[in-house]
Amino acid sequence: MKIEHLVSIDGAILVVYYTSGSCYQYEIAFWDGSIYQPTEIYYTAEAALKVGIERIKIVIGRE
Repeated sequence: MKIEHLVSIDGAILVVYYTSGSCYQYEIAFWDGSIYQPTEIYYTAEAALKVGIERIKIVIGRE
């Protein structure tokens, strides 16, 4: 696994990483200790980053 992006937004940490399957995924660690690990794959790190940021915004109510 190679980390492409590591971003903190209002206490949530978003990690975008390159997988062995030649694609990208993301995970989010929230302030309460919960971790969101979707199974979707993305062909670019930027696409995974964009979706991950949107998910955080939805959870924290900034959208």
